[in-house]
Amino acid sequence: MAKCFLSYSEAYRPVMETIRRLLDTLEFQVDVFDGPDLTRPPASVFQQRIAAADCLVLLLGPPQREPGGQDAEPAHWPAEEGVYAVGREKQMPLALILHPGTRVPDMIRHLQTPARFDFWEPTDLLRNIHHVVKHLLDLKRRVDLPPGDQPLLYTKAITRNRIMRGGTLVVDVYHEVVARQECPRFHHALNTGMDKRAGAVVKLVADDAYEIQATLNPGRHDVSIEFERIAEKEIPYYVKVDPPLPPGGRLGYRREFEINNSFPLTKADLQKMAEEEGFPSLYKLDGRIYYGDTYDVLYDMDTITVAIHFPRKVILRSKRAFAFSTMQNTINMQETERCNSTDCLTLDEEPDSAERVLSLTVRRPIINHQYVLLYEPA
Repeated sequence: MAKCFLSYSEAYRPVMETIRRLLDTLEFQVDVFDGPDLTRPPASVFQQRIAAADCLVLLLGPPQREPGGQDAEPAHWPAEEGVYAVGREKQMPLALILHPGTRVPDMIRHLQTPARFDFWEPTDLLRNIHHVVKHLLDLKRRVDLPPGDQPLLYTKAITRNRIMRGGTLVVDVYHEVVARQECPRFHHALNTGMDKRAGAVVKLVADDAYEIQATLNPGRHDVSIEFERIAEKEIPYYVKVDPPLPPGGRLGYRREFEINNSFPLTKADLQKMAEEEGFPSLYKLDGRIYYGDTYDVLYDMDTITVAIHFPRKVILRSKRAFAFSTMQNTINMQETERCNSTDCLTLDEEPDSAERVLSLTVRRPIINHQYVLLYEPA
């Protein structure tokens, strides 16, 4: 259970009691000084208690009611505790709840838009309770984030290549992401992977041959695609999110592209490709020639799946996978062994299906690695 330090002044104690009950409902362990301001222990004691907490809720108002006041000085204790919490080396997640007209210390002022209501008017709290609850829910999402230093975590990433009868390829890509900091866009690309042959190109069959939709919490965010400069071997693009995904926010987004098919479906086609300059040497293993798809892991990820959906008539002679360290420029043998286990590498050959599906699924893949799914056609 996350521990929350609740900072307030005795001048508006009834507000503190209400917020404490809300935090209890949200399953926070609340640490709060339950006594008059004048009997508070030294600042060093509160600094230790703040340092031991996961987050802080700051109720910031004047030391006494000042009707119609503007730019009123804040009460001493919450102002000091708030400044200490955000000034630490690792800034603490904070929810600011403000009495209108109270001056906010400079270190806190630009961190967030606070929830506001009159601390001495219960009816004003009722009118604004939805803003307060949203503020506390946003705080809980930030606190509940999995550990890590990167700006985001992909909880799921799936790429499915469907080879169509007309000779094209439909690439279905899905990501679920949790933001650790505000994210207005996410960068992705379609590319030829390790294949550097002159004839290896990736190209949309038409300028509008793509679709995108939000699938997790639909309606909260609009998503769109913004292409960067397109080259023969790569189609880089951004998935733009409006409004931006806030810290702790979760989003699922699916894209579908129709491009030229680059996967050989016969041994003769593959043999011809292998004779060209730029064909990946790593695709030639144990006297056999393979082809396949790659996935670059650049961020924290829970699970990745790379799949190739073949027409049922295409027969596969063999399959394999490997993990390539882009930092060390070599195959990671231990991770490759995991990739080739039956838990990760599968071939689905359901007799009543129109497809033959080759898949590589890896939990907790290693950052700065390329995961490569290979097949050998018969």
